[in-house]
Amino acid sequence: MNRRFALALAVVALLAVSAGCLTYVNDGGEVANETLDAEPPHAYDFETERDAAINLSTGTRYTAVYDVSGVDEIRFYRQTPYAGDQPFEFDAFRYQYPDGEVVNGSEFRARGGEIERTPDETWVRFGDGMEGGRMALSASGSPRRFSTLTYVEGSYAVTLPPGFSTDMPIVGHVSPRGHEVETVDGRDRITWDSVTSGSVVVQSYRETDLLVFGVILAIAAVAAVIGTAYFRRQLEELRDRRRELGLGVYEDEDE
Repeated sequence: MNRRFALALAVVALLAVSAGCLTYVNDGGEVANETLDAEPPHAYDFETERDAAINLSTGTRYTAVYDVSGVDEIRFYRQTPYAGDQPFEFDAFRYQYPDGEVVNGSEFRARGGEIERTPDETWVRFGDGMEGGRMALSASGSPRRFSTLTYVEGSYAVTLPPGFSTDMPIVGHVSPRGHEVETVDGRDRITWDSVTSGSVVVQSYRETDLLVFGVILAIAAVAAVIGTAYFRRQLEELRDRRRELGLGVYEDEDE
């Protein structure tokens, strides 16, 4: 019996190790050059003075530019409640040297940079001669509920799409606190002078959405009034029937 039990444990362990190896093979390795060299949804703002500048759009993609001065590598990942850390997936990678030269992912690798994905994260490592530059990427995200981890420390800016705002509570939310909102070229830009940990969360709404919310609230209010009136009418009819049948109707039922 002991030998059978030990054999069963060995089989389970072997399956677990095999599953882990397959996971690494499937999820690990370098990100494809075709992914990194893809065109971004819009031009990167390399002229930003922020350490992290994020540009949201009305579509499903956003762009981000990070100042990587003094950074040898960056770990990109996303946190999930049940599966733990997962690799953060991005495309349209670009690197800008201090002199203004911009290279794509393929050239970045050819010059000594690395972009590697594991089952838990995506690593970007900078080669020799890449000090003081900026990197840019594109990823999926919605302006109505945007969230990103603090991959680099320093000043942050999140620019909303045209017509979007965070002014109204409940439908609009910004975290962390201590931010300011300015209007640049007709778009709201949320800025922080210093973000050192945690995440940045922006929940915004299109200003025309307020009309839709108002209509929904009005319909809900009318439905509530009609429902209350219908209930009271049914209650009155029930009382009348009880009186006709000679059943007692107590005064506290009217309350």
